[in-house]
Amino acid sequence: MTNQGLSGHGMGTGDANVTANAKSDVNANTKSNVNVNANVNVNIPDDEDFSAEYGSGGIKSMILSQLVPEEYLYDPIHAEPALDNLRVAAQQYAEDTNVDNLNNTNVPGSTHLGLGLDPSFQDDGLGMGMGMGLTSPTSISGGIGSNGSVMQEDAALSALLKAAEKDVVTHMSRVKAVLAQDPSLLESYSPQDDIAMQERTQRLDKMEKRRETLQSQSRDILFNLNDNIDFDSPSKKKKENFTQAQILEKKLKTWEKALQLYIYSNSGDDSNISGGNGGVNAGGTAGVSSSSNSQHKQKAPLTLIQLLQHLCLTSGKDDEQETLTSALEQATQMCNTQLEQTSKLLQDSVEQTADTFQSYHIHLMAHSIAAQNTLKQTSDVQAKFLHHGKEALKIGHALEVAEAKRRQSEQASTLLKRWWMMENLAIQEKQNPINVEDEVGGRLASGSCMMDPLFTRPENSLEAAKTLKSLRLVVKCRSGSASGNRSSSDDANGGMSGNNSNSGNTDAEMLKERFEQTDGLIKRTSAALEERLLERFGTLYTAGGNYDFSSLKNAKRPGRLDWVMLREVAEALMSFDSGRSLHKKYVHLVVQTKFPELNNVLDGGDGDEEKFADEDIDGTRSKLSGLFHRVCEVCTEEFQLIAHIFSSALPQHLQQSPMSNNGKKARGVHSSSSFPQSFALQVARTLLQRLISDSKNGMQAQINGLLESVDRRGDFDSGIKKLDTFVIIHEKAAGLFSLLKDAARNMWVGAIPSNMVSNEIDPSVESLGGTYNSNAHSASALIQFLTTQELSLSNGQRRGYLNLELRLLHHHCCANLDRSGGKLLRPIRTKEDSVRNTVGSGGLADYRAPIMPLDQEHIKKSGFLALLNGPLKQAVYRQPLIHAADSLARARLMFGSVARGGDEVDSTARVISTIFSQMCNFYGPSYLYPVIDSLGNMLASNPPSSAPMLPFDEAAPPHNLGVDKHFWIIVDRIHAASKSFDRELWAENRTGSMRVWEILVQTRSQTSLTLAKERRIHFFQELEERGEAIILKALDVLSNHIHWILVTGGESLAKLGSGNRRDGPYAVPSGSILDSTNSPSVKALTFCLRAQFISIQTALTPQSLSAFWTSLSRRLYDILVTRLLQNYKVSTVGAVVLSRDVEALRSVSMLAGTDHSHWDTLRELLTLYMTPPDSLKTMLVGAEGDITSGKGMFGRVGKEQSIVFMSRRIDYRYRTNQGTKKSRWASELLEELGVNDPTDGRVNITNFAAENIAEKQ
Repeated sequence: MTNQGLSGHGMGTGDANVTANAKSDVNANTKSNVNVNANVNVNIPDDEDFSAEYGSGGIKSMILSQLVPEEYLYDPIHAEPALDNLRVAAQQYAEDTNVDNLNNTNVPGSTHLGLGLDPSFQDDGLGMGMGMGLTSPTSISGGIGSNGSVMQEDAALSALLKAAEKDVVTHMSRVKAVLAQDPSLLESYSPQDDIAMQERTQRLDKMEKRRETLQSQSRDILFNLNDNIDFDSPSKKKKENFTQAQILEKKLKTWEKALQLYIYSNSGDDSNISGGNGGVNAGGTAGVSSSSNSQHKQKAPLTLIQLLQHLCLTSGKDDEQETLTSALEQATQMCNTQLEQTSKLLQDSVEQTADTFQSYHIHLMAHSIAAQNTLKQTSDVQAKFLHHGKEALKIGHALEVAEAKRRQSEQASTLLKRWWMMENLAIQEKQNPINVEDEVGGRLASGSCMMDPLFTRPENSLEAAKTLKSLRLVVKCRSGSASGNRSSSDDANGGMSGNNSNSGNTDAEMLKERFEQTDGLIKRTSAALEERLLERFGTLYTAGGNYDFSSLKNAKRPGRLDWVMLREVAEALMSFDSGRSLHKKYVHLVVQTKFPELNNVLDGGDGDEEKFADEDIDGTRSKLSGLFHRVCEVCTEEFQLIAHIFSSALPQHLQQSPMSNNGKKARGVHSSSSFPQSFALQVARTLLQRLISDSKNGMQAQINGLLESVDRRGDFDSGIKKLDTFVIIHEKAAGLFSLLKDAARNMWVGAIPSNMVSNEIDPSVESLGGTYNSNAHSASALIQFLTTQELSLSNGQRRGYLNLELRLLHHHCCANLDRSGGKLLRPIRTKEDSVRNTVGSGGLADYRAPIMPLDQEHIKKSGFLALLNGPLKQAVYRQPLIHAADSLARARLMFGSVARGGDEVDSTARVISTIFSQMCNFYGPSYLYPVIDSLGNMLASNPPSSAPMLPFDEAAPPHNLGVDKHFWIIVDRIHAASKSFDRELWAENRTGSMRVWEILVQTRSQTSLTLAKERRIHFFQELEERGEAIILKALDVLSNHIHWILVTGGESLAKLGSGNRRDGPYAVPSGSILDSTNSPSVKALTFCLRAQFISIQTALTPQSLSAFWTSLSRRLYDILVTRLLQNYKVSTVGAVVLSRDVEALRSVSMLAGTDHSHWDTLRELLTLYMTPPDSLKTMLVGAEGDITSGKGMFGRVGKEQSIVFMSRRIDYRYRTNQGTKKSRWASELLEELGVNDPTDGRVNITNFAAENIAEKQ
């Protein structure tokens, strides 16, 4: 222990020997008496003997090397103390402690050790004293040991401290001897006689006093320093009558004071150089000044820069340079003087700190040795305590086993006596029958009773019940082993003689008869006692009263339910058939007293049907809501009653037995093992099953009766009421079960008085009763049972609700179309829709809405107006969405919100997906798809066979070109209906709308959300494809009618006009007068197209309108160009008319669309008909006449297209008897250009279509 204490602090070189071998070293030192006195008791020769050879200094060094450890010779200031005396004292201390432990092994409290210093050590000059602030052992008296052991430990610690003081003096003497090279100091040195130490102490004290003086005068010094600045003013000089030299001297004195203040009071740390009381005390130990330590660190009043600034201001204005030089020289001398003083003080502080450190270190080692020894002794005491504690524990267990056997023997003895008592009563009953029922039931006077008072008095009911239970158990065990014993006894009696055998049989029969009689009496007594206890339980419960579980006394007050007596009766009833009749009786009492309407059995016959038919549905629904509320209130109260009557554990404040007036403990309510751990749970479950799940007399029967009464009405209006009833019942049931779960969590918490609940304990769901951790499992199981009952009650309602919801939703949608004038076809069903509906609802819905499309023939016969005023009316196509929104809201109420989580979220997602899928089936195949298909059939595909009568009367309505304006209105209505469907039902990214998308996103059901998105995409893709089909058909119809007006009408008018122009309407002879700017056909066509554009613009989106009108422009161009290149010839005058017609058609085409470059190309090509033949070459190839230059019309339009259009000039060919021949100028031009005429062969007109021109560009 001593070795560990010395080596654990890292003593350095001087303590290197204090390791695991310290014990042997100390023994060696003890034997050789190695101490300070022994080391210095040597005969030192005179210096004269060795002066000749070694000199005086060499002799002293040699002697010191023999007496002082080697490290003192190299660095005496920082050398580690040798601790020779402390080692010896530590070894002696360890040996004395071991001897004391052996002598005081069985003495308790012999290991006490007081830590501190004896006051004597503060007087002999070697203690730590005030510098270390240690206390004496007597200041910490008191402990577990005796006074003798305390004194022994104090003496041991005093010996350690004395040894430490000797080592301190030895260390200081060695340091002084080495520094002074005087071996005699090893023996004669004393800290009290050290003159250098006393002078050092005086210097430090003087410095401290100077520092305090400067600190107190700091404000005056700073004021005088700042006041020196005003000495240079003439008024100051005149007033004070000072010379320049006197002013400089005064300034320097003030500056010197400030310099001293900066040095002594402007340090950066908090530590102060100690002196006076903090110097070396009587023992040579340095301390720290308490007065200086108590001072707080103040803000530095001066800085070096400020001192230099004031020094520079000491010079005057007249002779500034000389005065400044003189001031600096004197300031340098002042600084050197202060530097010498502070250096000396620093050296003194270093020496004093080293002495203080070594003294403190050595004393600390002494205390650590004592502390480690105390720790070892404490460990020994703990080990002994643990050893004796285990032995005591074994003895305690043995005593408990013996006590248990003793109690078993007493119980067996008591049971045997009571068996004999019942056996004697059974024998007496042969002669005098006993009226067991009346005696036990208390209907006879106690004096006339033959049975023991144990069974007849009510106060002994619990003990009597337990006794009868034990007796019945004895009978049961005897009956079970009777058959085996009987067979063995028969075998044994077989070898006996006849007389002995008969006597043995007679005794056995008598014993058997007596046992059976006793058994009968026990059973009759048990039945009578059980009947009495049940009657007592019913009387107490029906008496009623408020439930007060705060204390036992409150339960006995008037107007309160005596639940304490109920618990005692219940505990007695637990001895009969494990309390089966008890909880049945309790449930019957609750229903009979608080729910009399649940006692009427509902058979579902004619009487019940008339009952529900006569009652109003709303009134019945209100009564049912009241029943839900009452069930919640009653069950909340009964749960606490069950927890206090039928549970094995009770609150701590109810288990305590208060003191009676006579000083004895009164009878209290304790935890009982008669109740199984799950009995309270069993009673609560039975009560809930009777109130809620009973198919004849419970709430489920009331709900079923209400729903069946709605079904008997048979109309769809009743279906709405039934849906509302479903929702109301579900909400009420959800609220009921939520409150019941809270009541189950608080079955025990609610009974704890408020003054007993700590603010730090939260009786929350997790604690489930806080103090009653034994009932936590029962409460958790009850909550799980309530969850199961809730699912059982709601799943059937949900299935019925969902089927009715889908059926009514489909009925409302179809009835809406039927009322609007639409005619529905017979249902059709696709396999895809059936599978989707089944998977989407998760098996909850048995009903799958059929697809009943609108009759397209009926729509076609009715016409556009009937369609607009009927199925496509805004109120008509929005009404199904309103019904669907109501269905979504009811579905969320029925299948739970997102906050509940679990399976309810998945069910909600599947149901919402099912409703959306059904609406997609209705809006698509049943509603909008047939309307779109019928629109295509209602268009006039072919124009009239006769030519139009041109020109049209612009005052009259324009021709519809085969597409009625109502067609475009219907297209717009279909588009609005689809947008309304998506906006009102899907409502993506519309927060707070509670539509399909938001509900599915909140449920986080990726499967349902993916299925719904796919169904939505499929719906709109199908709708878009069908819409594009009818728009393309409308484009074809418009193209046919454009051809009818432009070609058929124009040509017929040309034939009827002057000259009978066979070459087309543009072969106008020269000199003809133009009646109008445009031809009649073009004028009529542009008039019709502009009117058609207005209708189309309102129906299509800007993107669709641009694409549609661009296609129409290209088709118009193709019709004109094809007819021009195949049949028409253009004269110079006709070219003017053609140019005007092209400009008019281009203007109409530019109403919408982006790509109309084909009309610009045509306008450029028309110049070929207006140019004379001799200028055509310049137009075709440019002014240079180079065909390869890329200029002219060949470069911009192309060779083939330019020549083909040029060939339609009326003068390009002329007719002869042999046919048409090419004009001379044409042949010369082509020959000059070096190109072939493509019109000599067959020309592919499709190469000049508008689409091909756009691709080339």
